[in-house]
Amino acid sequence: MESFWATAKREIRHVWGPWEDITRSEMRTILFDYIEVFYNRSRHQQRLGDRTPAEVYAATRAA
Repeated sequence: MESFWATAKREIRHVWGPWEDITRSEMRTILFDYIEVFYNRSRHQQRLGDRTPAEVYAATRAA
């Protein structure tokens, strides 16, 4: 879990800039977008056979 948050913080800073410029409301939106849209739907993961979590979930639901 710590590795996930370290990666999320680094990528959010890279895209959105310093924390001081982001409001709490914006941060909630940014985190939701990062986790739900990028991390769960489009990020290929080696441990899943270079598939996205959404692809793995869809394959298990179809079986």
